[in-house]
Amino acid sequence: MEIVKPEDLDKYNDEDYVWYACYGSNINYDRFMYYINGDLDEKYSSINGCVDKSKPVEEKKYIFKCPIYFSGESKKWGGGMAFLDYENSGNAYGKIYKVKMIQLKGVLEQEQQCKLYDTILIVDYVDNIPVFTFTTKHKLDDKLNQASKAYIEVIKEGLLDLYDEISLNDIQEYLKNK
Repeated sequence: MEIVKPEDLDKYNDEDYVWYACYGSNINYDRFMYYINGDLDEKYSSINGCVDKSKPVEEKKYIFKCPIYFSGESKKWGGGMAFLDYENSGNAYGKIYKVKMIQLKGVLEQEQQCKLYDTILIVDYVDNIPVFTFTTKHKLDDKLNQASKAYIEVIKEGLLDLYDEISLNDIQEYLKNK
């Protein structure tokens, strides 16, 4: 995994395809599309969404080589938010969406409204295309906070849609802070 600066994203054209990798509520397609299309109720994201509202051209499973944890306090969800513990090894269930760079930048802008998603990572290359994700700079051990039931349900629904080989009990155990 490699940390990249926001200005490093400018070396790509807005129309270039990249992979956006997610591990929290955006693993749920319907939830992710609020970031793309906008959210008139501002329940999940901004009213406007992304400038380019086209659907992802592809999506698939992705396993991160590090664990997730829940920390901080979400104003929208209540409870902790999901982050990658990229400084440690492990596995986290994820999903990648093939989107245009302008869309990735739009999602990043919306995610950064909470101020904690301050780190951009290239976690991999799939089909010779970079896989980007967002997390916080350092693990927030001092601010561990279990996610709200509503947030967990959205993630669980996304995991069940994508990973039919994982049982509901395994998912519930996976979504607990360790």
